[in-house]
Amino acid sequence: MGLRGVKSVWEICEPHRDVFSRDLDPSLFAISLHHVACGDGDRDYTDAERFFSRTFMTRALENLLERVIGRLAGRGSGAPILRLETAFGGGKTHTMTALLHIARSPEVLGSHEAIQPILERLGLRALPGDIRVAVLDGRGLNVRGRSIEGGLTVKTLWGELAYQVGGRDGYAMLADADQTCTSPGAGRLTEFLKRYQPVLVLMDEVLEYLIKARAVKVGDSSLMEQTGTFLGDLTAAVSAVPQGVLTVSLPASSLEVPTESKDDAERFFQFAKKIFGRVELVETPVAEDEVFGVLRRRLFQSVGTERDAKKAVDLLRNYYDRYAHAFPDRVLSPDYKERMLRAYPFHPEVVDLLYERWGPHPQFQRTRGALRLLALVIRNLWTRRPGSAFMIQPHHIALSDRYIRGEIVRLLDSSWESIVTGDVLDRAAKLEQELGGDYMKEQLGVGAATCAFLYSISAGMQHSGATEEEIRMALLRPDINPAMATEVLGRMREQLWYLRYRDRRYLFSARPNLNKVILDFEGQISDDSVTEALERRLGTVAGRGMDIFQMVIAPESPENVPDRAQPTLVLLPLEVEDPLQWMKRAMQSAADRIRANRNMLIFVVPESAKVEALRSVVRRLVALEQVAASPSFREMDREDQLQVKEQLKDKEAELEGQLRQVYRRVFRPGDPEPVEIRGSNPDAIKATALDEFVKGTLDQAGVLFERLAPEYLAETLRLDEERPVPLSQVSNLLTGVVGQPVVANPAGAVQDAIRKGVQEGLFAVRVADRLYHREEVPPDVLNRNDVVLVRATEQVATPPPVERRQLQLRVRTSATQLYPLLLAAKENFSKLTEASLTVEVDDPTGELSDAREQLDRLLRQYGCTVEWIENGPSS
Repeated sequence: MGLRGVKSVWEICEPHRDVFSRDLDPSLFAISLHHVACGDGDRDYTDAERFFSRTFMTRALENLLERVIGRLAGRGSGAPILRLETAFGGGKTHTMTALLHIARSPEVLGSHEAIQPILERLGLRALPGDIRVAVLDGRGLNVRGRSIEGGLTVKTLWGELAYQVGGRDGYAMLADADQTCTSPGAGRLTEFLKRYQPVLVLMDEVLEYLIKARAVKVGDSSLMEQTGTFLGDLTAAVSAVPQGVLTVSLPASSLEVPTESKDDAERFFQFAKKIFGRVELVETPVAEDEVFGVLRRRLFQSVGTERDAKKAVDLLRNYYDRYAHAFPDRVLSPDYKERMLRAYPFHPEVVDLLYERWGPHPQFQRTRGALRLLALVIRNLWTRRPGSAFMIQPHHIALSDRYIRGEIVRLLDSSWESIVTGDVLDRAAKLEQELGGDYMKEQLGVGAATCAFLYSISAGMQHSGATEEEIRMALLRPDINPAMATEVLGRMREQLWYLRYRDRRYLFSARPNLNKVILDFEGQISDDSVTEALERRLGTVAGRGMDIFQMVIAPESPENVPDRAQPTLVLLPLEVEDPLQWMKRAMQSAADRIRANRNMLIFVVPESAKVEALRSVVRRLVALEQVAASPSFREMDREDQLQVKEQLKDKEAELEGQLRQVYRRVFRPGDPEPVEIRGSNPDAIKATALDEFVKGTLDQAGVLFERLAPEYLAETLRLDEERPVPLSQVSNLLTGVVGQPVVANPAGAVQDAIRKGVQEGLFAVRVADRLYHREEVPPDVLNRNDVVLVRATEQVATPPPVERRQLQLRVRTSATQLYPLLLAAKENFSKLTEASLTVEVDDPTGELSDAREQLDRLLRQYGCTVEWIENGPSS
């Protein structure tokens, strides 16, 4: 049981048994008038009652039968000669087979439900029972003649006519003309036909006979020319016989004439048109609203009840109404619902595809071709039994079935076999597997590619391909979200090799699309070329250091990282196997020496899991660059050229974005191994270059400083009289000792802090015998090699005591400045033995809650009073 109690077509409908034949006979839906006349072939055609039971009586067929029966019975004024002219498979031979059975089996068919209404309108109680009939099938007859009783050989169409209508006696009337292969003339033919009326002459595949007759010489002419004369005489003769009817079939165009030369085909076609040009044309197409009946009658023994059909149609119509924006406007009209009901179990889109798009194709035989293809589709569908097959839609034409695929590829050429198997059955299948879930369960990748391919087959380019709305109509069924089809089609444009998207239409072409061209270029790109291109792009994304960092991008080895007293930002190579070990080596050595400036190193480590995807993007980008520079680019149409440029732009942006995502982990030297610096500063995340991202991360962590507080130097150096500190050692402290702050310009920051510390009396500077204390230190002095820092020991005049008052100090600052601020103010605060200190942290981001447990425990260990105030969720 299907969705909401609606059954699938294979649960309701019962196909005819011959649909399930193991090897569906190609002739099952192809009638040979010659074989039917001889009693050979399938009983569906040779048995009169069975033939009419499985024939859907179209209005055109019923009208033609009435005219012919009326004239043969002497009750009608219909035309004596009828020219049936439709495209291949349009019903010409089927119509003449119906006439043959009426002439030969009047007792059997007189009471048939399809014939009774015709007899009532003509005022006949029964079909005429004495009709003489001749079947002249140009495909079945041999232009060299055939042997008959008495050792005679019938050589021509007029000989066949005489023998089939009148036996030996009738043949005798035209024997001389037959033996000499010359037309007997209109007079003798008229006399002959009047003698044997009511007479019905059925001529099929006349052009095939004329083509073969061209090779038979008759004096100075040929049998083709004599046959042409005979055909003209025969039309005149039949017109003169009150109860005579000639029905002749002709192709609709020269494309259906079976010759290798197009010129010959056109010549023969015009020759036949000249002969029968004045004969009444009776087209016997199947009307649009009758196609459904023809297919249902011929393919199904039962299609269930009207209630079954209505439930299925209502289910789909409700689905279309729910997602009205996703489907063509026509499907929402009341008329389309009626078409769906008449077409059930077929969806109207299937029938429209075969008749309107494929019908004019010279290799597709309309009703005959549709019947054979749909029989194969039904057999496949009833074998697979998908639960969502509420109606038979275009996506059910399973190209994975070799019989179905062969039937369709035959309309094109053999090269399409590889296109179908490669794009539709392989690449589209992989696409849906990548998406997984319902995409794979419902086979939306293969289904969408199948629909696009089927709609690409057309006799006219103006109808080639399908819009996204048309593909949704051919593919989707309840309850699949139409957005899933959009996702699949977008990926098809990127991954299939022969699918094109032009003017909002999806179209398969025998010429490879850009995807295939680009993949061919990709196949020629070496891994080394990808690595080189990746390093170039990495250099662009890395940035220039922001006047802070020395940039080192993917060095060949850790020892190649320069050892300088400047913050050094190192982007590790993408392919590094052990990042931690790599960074340790960089911390230990520079070239062949021990690294002096360890604390200046900042590492950015790539995420290895994302590297392969990154290389794929680079490979595609390099391929696009090569395509754009190739001679073939100039030969592409403008649409493809624009696509190449757009893809180049998109891939460049994608690569930059991926590089920023890959290089996200920031480390700095620690003891004994590097430590990761974690941060979630929104400004850092939005950074367009890696140097900007790293700076934001270091700023947030309170690691990177532009200046030093002199109090920090005094506290860190712990100066005394016995141990002066050379200036060079101060700089080495910052650049070489792991764990110290990272200063943007170490040398300049140290000199600035020393000058300020000397002026404030925190320490003194000694150069030779000169001591600088509480005074300005000239810049050139700090550049000398013999400068040392010493503790200030001289007595300083005590300023007059300040009147003491009770004070409260309130300071508001950034959390990133807390560490250097407390160091600088430590000496002042430590003297306030009776003072209390209140620290209030205002964190609007909510990040403080992450450290709440750890901070609470630490503060209480130090005897602090702790109060947490919750202000609600952060914005």
